Amino acid sequence: MRRRLLSLLLLPTLWSCSTSDTNPIVDFGEGEGITYRDGNNFPVGPRDNSDWTTDDTWNKPERALFADANVDLNGPQRTALFLETTVYPNPAQGGQANWAVLPPRSGAGGSGPLTVRAVLVNRQYEPMLHIGPLPLPATGLTSTLNYLGAGLSRRELYRLYYVVTDANGLVYKGHGDVRHDAQ
Repeated sequence: MRRRLLSLLLLPTLWSCSTSDTNPIVDFGEGEGITYRDGNNFPVGPRDNSDWTTDDTWNKPERALFADANVDLNGPQRTALFLETTVYPNPAQGGQANWAVLPPRSGAGGSGPLTVRAVLVNRQYEPMLHIGPLPLPATGLTSTLNYLGAGLSRRELYRLYYVVTDANGLVYKGHGDVRHDAQ
């Protein structure tokens, strides 16, 4: 009887062990999971409100993507130093898209130059494309995402994680979901 009781008590504990620790899967959220943008970076359809904004905390697989950043990725962010980032077009039809990192807000202060890095991952957090670390100029930065060269599959969702740092540590971190719709 005690063994059965012990087994029943341990069962919820085993269920609470997340499979995300051993087999993590990106949760793209509800709906289509992306924010639609045209080739000129204008919104043209549904918007995923969890994309292209700051993320509070990241899980272990997310933090591991930026081990080279040498900052506390779940530490406080200084969002006043950063403006916005987007990918356009999204979904991309021609095999590539642009990742735009808009310039820091003027007069926001800060501690010198900003550095930006990004990693595009599939739904199992496997890196498909690395960007940076790159200096973030005051005029902003645009980088081409070569979906064909990265081996992205048609109509699959992928996530671009990004981190902005300066000499004092973490400035901003977030993610955005993208899709490659080859013609």
